[in-house]
Amino acid sequence: MNIKKGLAIGLAALGLSLSAQASDINVGGVVWDPDSVNSFPAAEDFFSSGNLFENFVTQPGDMVNGFGIFTQMNSDSPNGASFCPGCELTFTFSMELVSFTPTSGNDGDFEFKDLAIDIFVDHTPDYSATAASASGTPAELWLSLVADGFLTGSATDFGTGSDTGTGSALLNVTGGLAAGNFDTNGEFNGTDMVLSSSFQPGGPNGLLKGGFELTGNSIPEPASIALLGLGMLGFAASRKRKA
Repeated sequence: MNIKKGLAIGLAALGLSLSAQASDINVGGVVWDPDSVNSFPAAEDFFSSGNLFENFVTQPGDMVNGFGIFTQMNSDSPNGASFCPGCELTFTFSMELVSFTPTSGNDGDFEFKDLAIDIFVDHTPDYSATAASASGTPAELWLSLVADGFLTGSATDFGTGSDTGTGSALLNVTGGLAAGNFDTNGEFNGTDMVLSSSFQPGGPNGLLKGGFELTGNSIPEPASIALLGLGMLGFAASRKRKA
Protein backbone atom coordinates (compact mmCIF):
# COMPACT_ATOMS: atom_id res chain seq x y z
CA MET A 1 0.00 0.00 0.00
CA ASN A 2 1.49 3.40 -0.98
CA ILE A 3 1.55 6.41 1.34
CA LYS A 4 -1.11 8.39 -0.51
CA LYS A 5 -3.47 5.43 -0.54
CA GLY A 6 -2.97 4.85 3.19
CA LEU A 7 -3.67 8.49 3.95
CA ALA A 8 -6.78 8.44 1.78
CA ILE A 9 -8.17 5.30 3.46
CA GLY A 10 -7.41 6.66 6.92
CA LEU A 11 -9.10 9.97 6.25
CA ALA A 12 -12.10 8.21 4.70
CA ALA A 13 -12.49 5.99 7.77
CA LEU A 14 -12.31 8.98 10.07
CA GLY A 15 -14.90 10.76 7.95
CA LEU A 16 -17.14 7.70 8.09
CA SER A 17 -16.87 7.60 11.87
CA LEU A 18 -18.06 11.19 12.06
CA SER A 19 -20.91 10.66 9.60
CA ALA A 20 -21.97 7.48 11.40
CA GLN A 21 -22.55 9.56 14.50
CA ALA A 22 -24.68 12.14 12.73
CA SER A 23 -26.82 10.59 10.01
CA ASP A 24 -30.21 8.94 10.01
CA ILE A 25 -30.33 5.49 8.43
CA ASN A 26 -32.94 4.77 5.73
CA VAL A 27 -33.42 1.20 4.55
CA GLY A 28 -36.38 0.53 2.27
CA GLY A 29 -38.20 3.58 3.63
CA VAL A 30 -37.66 2.63 7.29
CA VAL A 31 -35.78 5.46 9.00
CA TRP A 32 -34.07 5.63 12.39
CA ASP A 33 -31.51 7.81 14.15
CA PRO A 34 -28.69 5.71 15.65
CA ASP A 35 -27.83 8.61 17.95
CA SER A 36 -31.30 8.80 19.49
CA VAL A 37 -31.35 9.10 23.27
CA ASN A 38 -33.84 6.21 23.23
CA SER A 39 -31.29 3.83 21.75
CA PHE A 40 -28.39 2.54 23.81
CA PRO A 41 -25.21 4.38 22.73
CA ALA A 42 -22.99 2.52 25.16
CA ALA A 43 -23.84 -0.85 23.66
CA GLU A 44 -26.42 -0.74 20.85
CA ASP A 45 -27.81 1.95 18.58
CA PHE A 46 -31.14 0.31 17.71
CA PHE A 47 -34.17 -0.24 19.92
CA SER A 48 -37.60 -1.29 18.68
CA SER A 49 -40.80 -2.64 20.13
CA GLY A 50 -44.35 -3.52 19.15
CA ASN A 51 -47.30 -5.85 19.51
CA LEU A 52 -47.77 -9.51 18.67
CA PHE A 53 -50.36 -12.29 18.56
CA GLU A 54 -49.68 -16.04 18.73
CA ASN A 55 -51.41 -19.36 19.33
CA PHE A 56 -50.81 -21.34 22.51
CA VAL A 57 -49.39 -24.88 22.58
CA THR A 58 -49.80 -27.80 24.93
CA GLN A 59 -47.06 -30.39 24.31
CA PRO A 60 -43.58 -30.78 22.78
CA GLY A 61 -43.68 -30.80 18.99
CA ASP A 62 -46.52 -28.27 18.82
CA MET A 63 -45.84 -25.21 16.65
CA VAL A 64 -46.37 -21.60 17.60
CA ASN A 65 -47.20 -19.29 14.70
CA GLY A 66 -47.57 -15.59 15.23
CA PHE A 67 -47.51 -12.12 13.73
CA GLY A 68 -47.40 -8.49 14.74
CA ILE A 69 -46.38 -4.92 14.01
CA PHE A 70 -43.62 -2.54 15.09
CA THR A 71 -44.89 0.56 16.87
CA GLN A 72 -41.73 2.16 18.27
CA MET A 73 -38.19 2.64 17.01
CA ASN A 74 -35.60 4.49 19.12
CA SER A 75 -38.47 6.21 20.90
CA ASP A 76 -40.26 6.17 24.25
CA SER A 77 -43.67 6.33 22.57
CA PRO A 78 -45.29 5.05 19.36
CA ASN A 79 -43.66 6.82 16.39
CA GLY A 80 -44.64 4.81 13.33
CA ALA A 81 -45.24 7.94 11.27
CA SER A 82 -41.59 8.90 11.85
CA PHE A 83 -39.74 5.64 11.42
CA CYS A 84 -41.96 4.31 8.62
CA PRO A 85 -43.56 7.33 6.90
CA GLY A 86 -46.27 6.13 4.53
CA CYS A 87 -45.52 2.49 5.34
CA GLU A 88 -45.74 -0.14 8.07
CA LEU A 89 -43.25 -2.64 9.49
CA THR A 90 -44.84 -5.99 10.31
CA PHE A 91 -43.61 -9.52 10.95
CA THR A 92 -44.48 -13.19 11.15
CA PHE A 93 -42.74 -15.88 13.19
CA SER A 94 -42.80 -19.57 14.02
CA MET A 95 -41.15 -21.91 16.52
CA GLU A 96 -41.55 -25.41 17.94
CA LEU A 97 -42.04 -26.30 21.60
CA VAL A 98 -39.20 -28.51 22.84
CA SER A 99 -40.02 -28.81 26.51
CA PHE A 100 -42.03 -27.47 29.41
CA THR A 101 -40.71 -28.11 32.91
CA PRO A 102 -43.38 -27.54 35.59
CA THR A 103 -42.49 -25.91 38.86
CA SER A 104 -46.06 -26.01 40.15
CA GLY A 105 -49.08 -27.22 38.21
CA ASN A 106 -49.15 -25.41 34.87
CA ASP A 107 -46.47 -22.93 35.96
CA GLY A 108 -42.93 -23.52 34.84
CA ASP A 109 -40.14 -23.00 32.30
CA PHE A 110 -40.20 -23.62 28.56
CA GLU A 111 -37.85 -24.00 25.59
CA PHE A 112 -38.68 -23.43 21.92
CA LYS A 113 -36.45 -24.31 18.98
CA ASP A 114 -36.20 -23.14 15.36
CA LEU A 115 -37.51 -19.64 16.01
CA ALA A 116 -37.63 -17.83 12.66
CA ILE A 117 -38.80 -14.24 12.21
CA ASP A 118 -39.53 -12.46 8.92
CA ILE A 119 -39.98 -8.68 9.07
CA PHE A 120 -41.74 -6.92 6.19
CA VAL A 121 -41.98 -3.30 5.04
CA ASP A 122 -45.23 -2.50 3.23
CA HIS A 123 -45.78 0.84 1.48
CA THR A 124 -49.52 0.19 1.21
CA PRO A 125 -50.35 -0.09 4.92
CA ASP A 126 -53.16 -2.55 5.56
CA TYR A 127 -52.27 -4.38 8.78
CA SER A 128 -55.44 -5.61 10.49
CA ALA A 129 -54.07 -7.91 13.21
CA THR A 130 -54.05 -10.98 10.95
CA ALA A 131 -51.20 -13.14 9.67
CA ALA A 132 -52.18 -12.42 6.06
CA SER A 133 -52.02 -8.66 6.51
CA ALA A 134 -48.66 -8.96 8.29
CA SER A 135 -46.90 -10.48 5.27
CA GLY A 136 -49.09 -9.96 2.21
CA THR A 137 -48.07 -8.64 -1.20
CA PRO A 138 -46.63 -6.11 -2.01
CA ALA A 139 -44.66 -6.20 1.25
CA GLU A 140 -40.89 -6.62 0.92
CA LEU A 141 -38.74 -8.75 3.22
CA TRP A 142 -36.94 -6.17 5.36
CA LEU A 143 -35.08 -8.48 7.76
CA SER A 144 -35.05 -12.20 8.50
CA LEU A 145 -33.77 -13.62 11.77
CA VAL A 146 -33.31 -17.03 13.37
CA ALA A 147 -32.64 -17.88 17.00
CA ASP A 148 -29.17 -18.89 18.06
CA GLY A 149 -30.24 -21.91 20.09
CA PHE A 150 -33.49 -21.84 22.05
CA LEU A 151 -36.00 -19.20 22.97
CA THR A 152 -36.40 -19.71 26.70
CA GLY A 153 -38.69 -18.33 29.36
CA SER A 154 -41.28 -19.01 32.01
CA ALA A 155 -45.07 -18.99 32.15
CA THR A 156 -48.08 -19.44 34.35
CA ASP A 157 -51.13 -21.44 33.21
CA PHE A 158 -49.03 -22.78 30.34
CA GLY A 159 -50.96 -24.65 27.67
CA THR A 160 -54.37 -23.60 28.95
CA GLY A 161 -55.12 -20.68 26.63
CA SER A 162 -54.73 -18.35 29.60
CA ASP A 163 -50.94 -18.48 29.34
CA THR A 164 -49.00 -15.54 30.77
CA GLY A 165 -45.24 -15.26 30.59
CA THR A 166 -42.03 -13.92 29.09
CA GLY A 167 -39.36 -15.26 26.77
CA SER A 168 -36.03 -14.23 25.29
CA ALA A 169 -33.58 -15.29 22.60
CA LEU A 170 -30.38 -14.28 20.83
CA LEU A 171 -30.86 -13.88 17.08
CA ASN A 172 -28.77 -14.11 13.92
CA VAL A 173 -29.51 -12.22 10.70
CA THR A 174 -30.13 -14.38 7.63
CA GLY A 175 -31.37 -11.93 4.98
CA GLY A 176 -33.60 -9.04 3.97
CA LEU A 177 -33.12 -5.44 2.81
CA ALA A 178 -31.59 -4.44 6.16
CA ALA A 179 -29.33 -7.47 6.58
CA GLY A 180 -26.20 -5.41 5.93
CA ASN A 181 -27.07 -3.09 8.80
CA PHE A 182 -27.79 -5.69 11.44
CA ASP A 183 -25.40 -8.55 10.61
CA THR A 184 -22.85 -7.07 13.01
CA ASN A 185 -22.05 -10.00 15.35
CA GLY A 186 -22.16 -7.46 18.17
CA GLU A 187 -24.12 -9.43 20.77
CA PHE A 188 -23.22 -12.33 23.06
CA ASN A 189 -21.34 -15.16 21.32
CA GLY A 190 -21.23 -13.19 18.06
CA THR A 191 -24.99 -13.06 17.57
CA ASP A 192 -26.65 -10.02 16.00
CA MET A 193 -29.74 -9.01 17.98
CA VAL A 194 -31.54 -9.61 21.27
CA LEU A 195 -35.26 -10.39 21.55
CA SER A 196 -37.44 -10.22 24.65
CA SER A 197 -41.17 -10.85 24.55
CA SER A 198 -44.25 -11.26 26.69
CA PHE A 199 -47.64 -12.92 26.21
CA GLN A 200 -51.00 -13.11 27.96
CA PRO A 201 -54.62 -14.01 27.19
CA GLY A 202 -56.95 -11.72 25.30
CA GLY A 203 -56.05 -11.90 21.64
CA PRO A 204 -58.64 -12.37 18.85
CA ASN A 205 -59.99 -15.84 18.10
CA GLY A 206 -58.39 -17.39 21.17
CA LEU A 207 -54.89 -16.14 20.39
CA LEU A 208 -52.50 -14.88 23.02
CA LYS A 209 -51.46 -11.25 22.77
CA GLY A 210 -48.22 -9.65 23.85
CA GLY A 211 -45.36 -7.30 23.20
CA PHE A 212 -41.70 -7.49 22.27
CA GLU A 213 -38.43 -5.57 22.28
CA LEU A 214 -35.76 -6.08 19.62
CA THR A 215 -32.36 -4.44 20.05
CA GLY A 216 -29.00 -4.49 18.33
CA ASN A 217 -26.39 -2.52 16.41
CA SER A 218 -27.38 -1.10 13.04
CA ILE A 219 -24.03 0.44 12.07
CA PRO A 220 -20.40 -0.41 12.87
CA GLU A 221 -19.32 1.22 16.10
CA PRO A 222 -18.00 4.73 15.27
CA ALA A 223 -15.12 4.28 17.71
CA SER A 224 -13.98 1.16 15.85
CA ILE A 225 -14.09 2.97 12.51
CA ALA A 226 -12.16 5.90 13.97
CA LEU A 227 -9.48 3.56 15.35
CA LEU A 228 -9.15 1.99 11.91
CA GLY A 229 -8.73 5.44 10.39
CA LEU A 230 -6.10 6.47 12.93
CA GLY A 231 -4.27 3.21 12.36
CA MET A 232 -4.16 3.74 8.61
CA LEU A 233 -2.95 7.32 9.10
CA GLY A 234 -0.23 6.08 11.46
CA PHE A 235 0.81 3.40 9.00
CA ALA A 236 1.03 5.92 6.18
CA ALA A 237 3.04 8.31 8.35
CA SER A 238 5.53 5.62 9.32
CA ARG A 239 5.98 4.65 5.68
CA LYS A 240 6.60 8.30 4.84
CA ARG A 241 9.29 8.60 7.55
CA LYS A 242 11.02 5.46 6.31
CA ALA A 243 10.90 6.74 2.75
